[in-house]
Amino acid sequence: MLQKLREKTSGWIAGVVIGILIIPFAFFGVTDYFSGSAETWVAKVGDSEISQQEFQRRFEEYRSQMRQMLGERYDGALLERPETRTALLNRMVDEELLRQSATLQGAIVPPALLQEEIVKIPAFQIDGKFSVDQYRLLLAGQNMSPREFERRILRDLEVRAMPQQIESTAFATPKDVERYLALRDQRRDLRYVTLEPAEVGTEALSDDDVAAFYEQNLARYQTDEQVSIEYVQLDAATLEVPAVADEDTLKQRYDEASSRFVEPEQRLASHILIKTAADADADAQRIAQAQAQAIVEQARSDNADFAAIARARSEDVGSKTAGGDLGWLERGLTDPAFESALFALEPGAISDPVKSADGWHVIQLREVRAEKRKEFADVRVDLEREFVETERERRFSELSGQMVDAIYRDPTTLQTAAKEIGLAVQKTDFFSRLGGADLITSNPKVIEAAFLPSAISDQHVSDPIELEGNRYLAMRVTAHQPAAPIPLVDIRAQVEDELRQDRRSKVAEQQAQALFDRLQAGESLDALATEIGMEVTEALDTGRTGVTLDSAISSAAFALQHPAEGKPESAHVSLQGDRHALVQLVAVKPGVTSELDATQRTALRDQLAQTFGGSESLAYVAALRKQIDVQFAPDRL
Repeated sequence: MLQKLREKTSGWIAGVVIGILIIPFAFFGVTDYFSGSAETWVAKVGDSEISQQEFQRRFEEYRSQMRQMLGERYDGALLERPETRTALLNRMVDEELLRQSATLQGAIVPPALLQEEIVKIPAFQIDGKFSVDQYRLLLAGQNMSPREFERRILRDLEVRAMPQQIESTAFATPKDVERYLALRDQRRDLRYVTLEPAEVGTEALSDDDVAAFYEQNLARYQTDEQVSIEYVQLDAATLEVPAVADEDTLKQRYDEASSRFVEPEQRLASHILIKTAADADADAQRIAQAQAQAIVEQARSDNADFAAIARARSEDVGSKTAGGDLGWLERGLTDPAFESALFALEPGAISDPVKSADGWHVIQLREVRAEKRKEFADVRVDLEREFVETERERRFSELSGQMVDAIYRDPTTLQTAAKEIGLAVQKTDFFSRLGGADLITSNPKVIEAAFLPSAISDQHVSDPIELEGNRYLAMRVTAHQPAAPIPLVDIRAQVEDELRQDRRSKVAEQQAQALFDRLQAGESLDALATEIGMEVTEALDTGRTGVTLDSAISSAAFALQHPAEGKPESAHVSLQGDRHALVQLVAVKPGVTSELDATQRTALRDQLAQTFGGSESLAYVAALRKQIDVQFAPDRL
């Protein structure tokens, strides 16, 4: 949308705007307008800022993920709520805190780890193996360069560095397992009485009582606010474009995009790694280099099996079991020193020791694929398809620009835009905030735009709304029916039913509370049950997931404190359907911990350690928020 407006700044609108701006500039000077820079950050973490642009990019990514995940259940209005934006901003702040913490702690992401992270992403794999072509193709589809993507992955690894270290060092002791089992498998003996709904007479209600209840609950008895709209829709899929391109045009496109049709040189490599710490001293480096040199001599000897040597001596966990195999590599994917050595080798050669951030490498070049250019005939079909798509995009962009221009010239009507771009103005029936019955009035973006206060009050044409499937829609509210009270005479029966239900609920609550007060005062549960003609139910040896009990009774019972000898703990529980229960906890029995074998205990201890690690990571982030100054500007979201 902003791009299209930018493209239109050569028209008459731009002239008017520039003319208006000349006046204040003449009096105050240009420098007065630019001497002070407006704050554009939405949060500050220490000295780092999270900009509005960065937040919006992240929000759009989140919106896209939710749309793909939820499909037809996606509701854009929910994502626009302030609490959703605030939650996302808090997540970004936590990530920046963790990144800064990792930097302060000296955590470094080595190039090999970055490469390993990218290579294992399933989307970049074909038949289970990383494909450079697939990698570049998918990134190009997202208008992203490999370098930009690598920076994002690197940042993500930096954010995950400290939590992973914390979680990997968390542990649970055998006593933790015992305590957990004792709580998880705890059994409780309880007794309870269920109180049925109170009986309330069905005699006629007075007009005053009904009217008073109606007035007190007027918000219940409202019609839905509704609007009707008219709109024009520009759909790229319906635009007429040339079905076939001439040969000269296709050849010109081939020449202009020649770099796309070149498969760069690739080298099939294996390596053996002797690791060194990032802060290793000179002696440690010399020892590692000597080990690597010994491997070089062994690998260069007659009948040496490089893969066997790698499996025996390499310290690279990712490639060791595969005999050091790194697959096909091209320039730009590995450490610069590693790459320089690899591309200087002849097929079958073994390199001298090569130093990188990870340690010392011994590299074997197994095979070379020379750079290959695809001929015009091989890509002609693809170029023709791209031509049609490009023409459609060009035509769509051109018409959407005309739509924007027409709307801004006359925002009071859709007729001008419709006439200029050859579209029909369509109208809808009334619909509410819940949406209408057709695809347009059930679209969350259309609903949101239609119920904006300014759209209803001004009834001007909206900004073009970008819909799924490369569609633009501009709309105008033509009629508005505000929410209004439904006359009592039209819904008297409903109001009377709800008044009786309200009285029944209140009486049931009062009666149950009176009985509970007597129970707390020392009367027995059995005596109270006999008085109201009910029986006491015993639930002995009940677990936390007792399926035979109402979940509200079970939850209340396990929330009570352990009873003293001969003094049960009591609770008053509200159930569904205006029913209530009086609950007494008689005894608590710890879970039996001896029933798990060693394997089950080990698995449970690992689960607890993982849970502890997650809790400790959250606590670590909370501590960082106290140590590093964090500021928010929610009004800029």
